[in-house]
Amino acid sequence: MSESEVNLFEYVDRLRRESKEEHIRLHERISDMKDELLNEIKEMRKEQQEINLRMDDRVTKLERWKWSIVGGAIVVGFILADGINMIQKIIS
Repeated sequence: MSESEVNLFEYVDRLRRESKEEHIRLHERISDMKDELLNEIKEMRKEQQEINLRMDDRVTKLERWKWSIVGGAIVVGFILADGINMIQKIIS
């Protein structure tokens, strides 16, 4: 074997090792990024659940208020329409 063949062999072997090391580093970075992304997604899901609970509470309060207003409007409408006459008839 000539010296150039040995140097070529060493060069190819060095490139192979470097390539393998790069492959390992890339795999580690991908794994790290995956873990970071999963953690971010979990945090976002938790925040979204908290927001959903607050919004649900607000909607429930608004619905109660709305039905209270509707009930009051029905009573006022009844009184203004025929309620006064019926009350006078009941009293007399």
